[in-house]
Order: sequence, then C-alpha cells, then structure tokens
Amino acid sequence: MYSRRRAYGRLGALALVVVVLAACSGSNATWPPEKPSGGPLASAVHVVVPGDSGARASQPVASGAPRATVEAVTVDQITANYVYTSELVTPIAHLYGTFIDDFVVVTVTNNNSAAVKVVVTSEINGYTDTATDTVMVNPKGTEEVRQNPRLTTSAIDGLNSQHQADLHVVVSYLDAGQPRTVLDQTSETLVTSRRDFPWTIKGMTQQNDYNLVAAMVTPTDPSVEHLIRDAANYDPTHQMAAGYDSENDQNGTVLQRLADVWQSETTDFNLTYINTPITFASGSSQRIRLPGEVLDQSSGNCIELTLLYASVIEGLVMQPEIIIIPGHAYVAVRVDDTNQSYYFIETTLIGQATFSEAVATGLSEWQKAQPHVDAGEAEYGWVDVKSARANGIVPIPWR
Repeated sequence: MYSRRRAYGRLGALALVVVVLAACSGSNATWPPEKPSGGPLASAVHVVVPGDSGARASQPVASGAPRATVEAVTVDQITANYVYTSELVTPIAHLYGTFIDDFVVVTVTNNNSAAVKVVVTSEINGYTDTATDTVMVNPKGTEEVRQNPRLTTSAIDGLNSQHQADLHVVVSYLDAGQPRTVLDQTSETLVTSRRDFPWTIKGMTQQNDYNLVAAMVTPTDPSVEHLIRDAANYDPTHQMAAGYDSENDQNGTVLQRLADVWQSETTDFNLTYINTPITFASGSSQRIRLPGEVLDQSSGNCIELTLLYASVIEGLVMQPEIIIIPGHAYVAVRVDDTNQSYYFIETTLIGQATFSEAVATGLSEWQKAQPHVDAGEAEYGWVDVKSARANGIVPIPWR
C-alpha cells in the first residue's frame, strides 16, 4: 500500500524525515506560494525516461481473479458453455478485453450439417449494459465469443464498496427465423468498489500493472475542472492557459500554474494528507479515492493526492508522470513537449509546506529513486500518462 510514512522509512533519508515531521506539526504555508529561486529550470531535472515507462498495447492477460466454467448445455445438436471471471475490478473494468482478459468467454459448437446463426448476450444484472454478439457457426464448427459487459455510470457512482452480483448469459439460435434458447444461466460474481485498485495482476508485468493506475487520472471530472477554475484566481494573469508556450519553461508559466494549483488546493479546498488505505478487496488491492472524492473530502493519501495533481496537469494539456517507489507515490510534470525535463512535486506536503518546499522535496526524492527506477527494481515505477492514453488506458467513466 502506498503511504507517505512507509516511504520515508524505507528511504532512510534523515534530513528529509526532519523536513516532513516539521511540516506535519502544523501549517507553515505562506501565500502567495514561494516559487523556487534561480528561474524555472532551477527546480527541473533532465530525465532519460525508462524504456518500459509507457503503456504498451498487447494481448490481454489474465485478471488474476479466479475463473469459473459453467457446465455445457446442448439443444438441437448445438452445445454452449462459458468461462467467466468471478470478480469484476471496477476501476479498470472498462479495460477488460484490451489490457485485461475478457470477462466472459462463450464457446458454441454446431454439430448440425448446416450453419446456424447464434446470438450471445451477457450482463451483470443491475450493474452493466448488455453485451450482444451475433455469429455464424459453420456445420461441425466451433465459435468462441468474448464479451465484456460495461458498468454503467450510475453503477460506478454507487460502488463505494464491493457487491455480490449475478452474471446472466443467454445463448440462442434462429430456427426458421424464430429464436430458440440453447443456454440461459445466471452465475455469481463480485463487483469491487471503484476505490479498490489492484497493484498486482497475475500474468502482467509490474510496469504494465502500474500503468493501469492512469485509469484513475480523471481530468474531465467536474470537481477537477472546478479546481482549475479556482486556481486561475491566483495566477498573475487571473487566467489559466493550457499547454506549453516556451521551451524548457523559459517563461515560467508551467511552474506558475503548478503553484496556482497548489494554492487553490490549500486555500479553497483545504486539502491535507490523511492515510486511508483500508480495503476489503482480495489480493494486493489498495483503497484509492478518485480525484473528485479527494476534493469532496478535503484529504488524500500519497497516491490519491498524486492522481489529483496528475488530473489537473492533464486537464491543462500538460504531461504528468506518476512516480512509484516502495510504499509511496508522487508526481512529475514535463516542462515542455520537446525536452525530457521535469518538475517533481511531493503532493503529501499540501497544506503543510510551501510550493517551493514541495518541489524541492520531490526533486530530492527523485534523485534517490532514479537509479532504482532505471534498473526496473521491484516496487519502483514510472507511469507516463500520455503514453497510457495513446495505448487505450482511458479514465474510468465516472461522474
């Protein structure tokens, strides 16, 4: 689980611990937020991005949840059965069939001497839409139908905890133009909370699993858009531009926007660090509130505050990166769209330290973590959100 206190214990950097403890003892933030001296790039660092940092499109892999097989049924020499996953992981449910194996796989065998048209439907009652496929099955042939019924927005909104649910699968064929049922069965499955993210997925590399956390970066969430609007009040221009406008942030506009966001998070949203990792999900899942929930509740742990900042950065058409180290996570921001230089921000200092201190701490953390990230060591990762998007890891369809 990703918590600030565990991270610093493992880093063993005494000076950094002293800074953190001083910050947590009471708010010492000053406004307007102090920006690092020496020009914008005094706080940036050039990074050779790890080769496996971006999401990579690949054949879907097993989700790690147990898979169950339903006994075959035969009608009019047409046999149907299905295999399904006994747990639907809500934060990444929209990625089943791409980065995660298909939720349900139906196999239909036609032992007749003529081809038949078969219709397959599946849904999780009360939680998803209905997936429908129509296929022709050749005589003495077999067809495999892979389906991924999608959670509805209203269902995701109500999934604050996990729920037992029923998967309903129907297989029918057309007999003289009329549908005839071959299989109509209901099987138990589990729908997890939208807050339960799996840090380890069977059959997936550590880095590819880490990349999935980009699904919880939500730049179009109305609460995130509200934060961006409020941050504009603290900008010298009283506006909030998007994208990059100078190489190596020579104009300092990127750093200024990041400082504006820091001030709004502290002043308007009263954000503070609170570690809330409890979960009742299976395996190595961690309870992670989505950015809108962090703003609603004025608090977040390290990964939650990182996802919020990354959401704002992406919403401003800039490029966020999520840095993962043992027990901790923080955010990096590319300074332009040409060079591989980044600002690093320790987001858990929100409400307790100046923006300048958060940037200085983030840079110190990265200097310690970089050799481990470059070496691809266990529990270290670099998530390139832009690459994740290009490869299909889009935000969870919530709100």
